[in-house]
Amino acid sequence: MSKNRKLIVGAGVVLLVVIILAAAGIRTYLMQDESSDKSWSDSGNTMQAVYLKKENGNSLFVNLDAEYPFTGTIPEGELYDEKGGKIREQDLKNGDVVNIYGNGIMAQSYPAQYHGITKIERTEQANQTYIQEYAHYLDELFPEKDPAQLPYLHVCYSDELASVAVMIPEALSYTWTYEENGESTTITTDAPHILQTEPTEVTKLSEPMAMELEFDEKPESVQMFLWDDSLLGQYQDSTAEIPEGTPVEVQENEKGNPEFTAQPGCVYLVRGQWENGTVDYGFRVPAK
Repeated sequence: MSKNRKLIVGAGVVLLVVIILAAAGIRTYLMQDESSDKSWSDSGNTMQAVYLKKENGNSLFVNLDAEYPFTGTIPEGELYDEKGGKIREQDLKNGDVVNIYGNGIMAQSYPAQYHGITKIERTEQANQTYIQEYAHYLDELFPEKDPAQLPYLHVCYSDELASVAVMIPEALSYTWTYEENGESTTITTDAPHILQTEPTEVTKLSEPMAMELEFDEKPESVQMFLWDDSLLGQYQDSTAEIPEGTPVEVQENEKGNPEFTAQPGCVYLVRGQWENGTVDYGFRVPAK
């Protein structure tokens, strides 16, 4: 073999060794990263927080380390007391200190939103120091309502990506009585039928899905009706021929909120009854 050929072969061997070592190094790095990610995920991202709740039911958490407020979806069946026994969300009281486990992903909003909670453990009840220190968040984020203000509605659901709450921005029609400065006032609206409006879209569905109605003030009763969304816009000139809606079965869930099964391609009317009056809300769930 000539000297030049030996040099070329030798250089090739060295290059091959370098490539193999580099590949091995990359694989080791990736394996370390994968191992690190798994360990990070398995750690559960534990957070210590205090649960704060107003008398009207509005609630939030405050991260005790970073001291910021956030709301969170409490996982069904994964809420525990100090002794490891299962409790319900209604059992949490103002000032309860908890350990929160989850994926650690916090939505950037104010207050922040933590939808990836997997488990909550209560470690202390009604800590008065934390109540006094952080109660201002409740006053800032849930101020006392104007007596003339109507209850608001969120339509909530969970899919493979996250838990979602869609606010229904305006009521369709209502009759509402309130007192201010010792005087009683009643307001009544005569709004268009829901099929003559453009209802808020909650989400598109390919199959039925359980959804929850979350009011800021719990109603005494709730009724629901549905129409096929192909009827939207067909009755702009007259209401005489508008068909009656089909009643929807509504049940109360563990949190005390109305729950129903949403069908694809439907328009929904929600009628809430309070001591102050009746309010109608509308939304739609188009088919994919």
